[in-house]
Amino acid sequence: MKRVMNCLKLFLVACAVLTVSSADLADAAASQSPEQLFAELAKLKPEQRGKRLEEGSRKEGKLNFIHTFRGKLAREHVRLFEKRYPFIKVEMADMGSQDAAERFIAEETAGRHLTDTISLAVPDLPVILKQDLLANYSTPVTSRIPKQFEGFLDKQNRWVPYYWSEHGISYNTNLIPPDKAPKSWQDLCNTAYKGQVSFDPPETRFMVGLYVLMGEEKFQEWLKCMGQNQPIIQRGHTQRMNLMLSGDHAVQGDNFLYVGAEEKKKDPKTPYAIVYSAPILAYAGVMIINKNTQSPHAAALFSDWTLSEESQKYIAAEFRGPLIGKHPYLPDNIKVVTFGYVSDDIVDRLHGYWNQYIGKKK
Repeated sequence: MKRVMNCLKLFLVACAVLTVSSADLADAAASQSPEQLFAELAKLKPEQRGKRLEEGSRKEGKLNFIHTFRGKLAREHVRLFEKRYPFIKVEMADMGSQDAAERFIAEETAGRHLTDTISLAVPDLPVILKQDLLANYSTPVTSRIPKQFEGFLDKQNRWVPYYWSEHGISYNTNLIPPDKAPKSWQDLCNTAYKGQVSFDPPETRFMVGLYVLMGEEKFQEWLKCMGQNQPIIQRGHTQRMNLMLSGDHAVQGDNFLYVGAEEKKKDPKTPYAIVYSAPILAYAGVMIINKNTQSPHAAALFSDWTLSEESQKYIAAEFRGPLIGKHPYLPDNIKVVTFGYVSDDIVDRLHGYWNQYIGKKK
């Protein structure tokens, strides 16, 4: 009997030790910073890593996310994720990329860590990078990104690219026959298109793309000749596309090509054509994680999921640019010029050139 009692005491002590150890581990996990967690995840094998992300996400149960897809496009994308991981409730807001960056900074400046993760265009990142608000998140899923788009990756792992947006040249085929259409960016300076080419007001991401394509000196020369060609300056990519398709003007030198491509899909008679011979200016849409996120497992899981097959297929089906798989309307052999962000002094110079040669012509 005495031996039985001693064994029971030893068993109870062992249980107490295990209980304390589990509690200590739970406390340690709770006090662990997101970046400490991400550093540990990077050391795990894929299966272990995936299991830990799901287990942690179940405990967190929620994710606060800002999507820069808009409306139904954003809602359906998030709904796919929630269907795949029903134990995570996503609280989503959708807004423009620049607005999302400003809101995020305002929250963090006020010490309110409300947003876990955001989808942003890379050219809009500098204002956030200056504040040092992004977690360093290394993930094996980025190894799926084709070599063509490796320029979208960040060496410090501050974002996960998952789609790309394009700026290119398109034209109204009722106003310009294919043999008279521009073939290059330089062709937009042709006097045959005087007063017939439209742009948004000075847009950093568009100008940076041309800067990467042409170099600073040639970009400045191009703006000078474009200014002499009296371009139409009007805000709103979709609005300008609708105007061009209605015959208001003939050519667009700064547009998201998917707007016209979607219209062409709905009605093949739409007078729309893309200039495939001119390089496409491409920048990435990325997932960033707040270094102060309150749901680090869910934020990481969502970032990884955006490069999943179901997410990439959805992006392509909605006429956006997937990083993995076939593009919905651009040919495989199209020349793509990838770019990210550049220094403030370069951006200031580019805007200065625009104001000098085109801004005064509004």
